[in-house]
Amino acid sequence: MEELVRAFEASGVRLHLEAHPYDFAERNDDAVQIVRGINKAWANYCFCAPHAFHLSDGAGDVRRMLQYAGDRLAHVHIADCYNHRANVGNRYIVNPPGADARVHQHNEIGNGDLDWNEFFATLRDQRFDGIATVCVFGWEEDADAIHRRMLERVRSELAGHG
Repeated sequence: MEELVRAFEASGVRLHLEAHPYDFAERNDDAVQIVRGINKAWANYCFCAPHAFHLSDGAGDVRRMLQYAGDRLAHVHIADCYNHRANVGNRYIVNPPGADARVHQHNEIGNGDLDWNEFFATLRDQRFDGIATVCVFGWEEDADAIHRRMLERVRSELAGHG
């Protein structure tokens, strides 16, 4: 990290670190701790809502994770997903059984298991004023309409609350 910090500072790069399935930091709290360990104003956290169940090993406790990030939360990715741990881990059937695979979705809000009322309420409670990006994948046949609906929802939830 010391090498990266020097390189970022020399280049004027800002970092929004995101925990990600199968990456070096897979859990919300671990990634936030990395950001806190860097302890630089330009190093902050990006919470990826469609990874919420991976970030919390199935808990999906968005309020707790967002609050844990606290003032280091600078960026949120917005899309829905299903809890891969639901139904005793049988939400998805992967063949052959035991295959090392993670189902990964970035769905439109309402097409998943996330608690969006809790997500947006927490952002408003924290007076979030960072970057919010929509990241829905895999629905190309309706992409324009999905992204218009998502933009309208995000604006209505966050407009004037930052």
